[in-house]
Amino acid sequence: NRRVPLALDAAGVRVATGHTLLGLRTTIPWSQVKRLRVTAAGMLLIEMRDSARWAEHCRSRCAALEIPFELYSVTVDRVAGSSTEAAARDARYDVFRKLLEPDEMLLTAQHQDDQLETFLLQALRGAGPHGLAAMPKVTRLGQGYLLRPLLEWSRAALEAWAGEQQLSWLDDPSNDDEHFDRNFLRRSVLPAITRRWPSAARTVSRSARHCAQAAELVDELAAADLAECGAGEQVLDIAALRRLDIARRRNVLRHWLDWLGFPRPSEKKLENILLDVLESGPDAEPCVRCADVAVRRYRNGLYADRDLPTPAGGQWKGDIFEPGPGWGRLRRVPNEDEPGLPVDGAVEVRFREGGERLRLAGREYHHELKKLFQEAGVLPWRRAMIPLVYVDRQLAAVGDLWINADIAVSDGWRVEWQEKPRIVAD
Repeated sequence: NRRVPLALDAAGVRVATGHTLLGLRTTIPWSQVKRLRVTAAGMLLIEMRDSARWAEHCRSRCAALEIPFELYSVTVDRVAGSSTEAAARDARYDVFRKLLEPDEMLLTAQHQDDQLETFLLQALRGAGPHGLAAMPKVTRLGQGYLLRPLLEWSRAALEAWAGEQQLSWLDDPSNDDEHFDRNFLRRSVLPAITRRWPSAARTVSRSARHCAQAAELVDELAAADLAECGAGEQVLDIAALRRLDIARRRNVLRHWLDWLGFPRPSEKKLENILLDVLESGPDAEPCVRCADVAVRRYRNGLYADRDLPTPAGGQWKGDIFEPGPGWGRLRRVPNEDEPGLPVDGAVEVRFREGGERLRLAGREYHHELKKLFQEAGVLPWRRAMIPLVYVDRQLAAVGDLWINADIAVSDGWRVEWQEKPRIVAD
């Protein structure tokens, strides 16, 4: 009883609505898949002209085919450095990603000419084998899969088929706007290419498949190298990384950031990481920023972290204190086996100002907090944001790391830091 959502992009190619739905009806062996449920998911861009007409057209086509129709409206928010086209695509796929249940398959109507456009656009951006692989037939999307069953069909063949079936469709006026790269390529460049090379879409699709195979080999090599460089701990061992040749270092760094869920760096940023970070001395603290991700060196480890908002201090009343997004929560728990913080007294959370000192249990002298951080391997870029707990205006605890022995009491409490970010070197 598995559902198969069909993507009806109201801003997509003009025959997507008709031929995707009816094509599915004629190509799937329904007698063998009797319990397959088909749902159409319409994607409506809020900025579109005639959006109501688009929605009604999709709804009526689905009603005629007795296919359930679900409409999702999205607003495109452009991110700095991205195009309107990319922002619209990301907005659509974000909805689809949330829509899919485990192992469901989403079908979209991209065809061979779309593949040609994607390949050329990627080539013009200087993409490597992953980008030149263009659009795969099957890929993971959220909890399910994205399928593109029409990639072997040309636009002309699909339009001819839709005409034979007497299907109706709507033309998207935005496809005439050559301000968008894909439209310019489709309207002004590809006609000349296909006049000279009529089979361009088919042969370029073959090149995309070759690039996809090459990308798989690159991924396999990266996985093996990542295992040697310690990526299982989310930190790369710089000594192991430097034993690789330069091409494999680049490959490892790209895939490591992918593995962490971060965007791949530009070629320039990648070179900065290789030269400024990897080649720096062990005592240096270099940093290369890629959007909201910072790649840093600390001792012999390479770290990549998203920038977190500055945490907020204040009076700690009750059992839980939340410093802010990304910083988890502090919880008061009994410290039954060892001395803890006084139960009575006003509790406040602050952050470093410089010059803080405390004495640890079992030690005779006080130590500067700066020295303790260095001794424990606390990451330098996190030190200023470690919550300091004060009781009656006296430093009592440093996060969940240390308790000031000067004020520790029996039957006291300690700080339990839940869902905290990484603060100590691996």
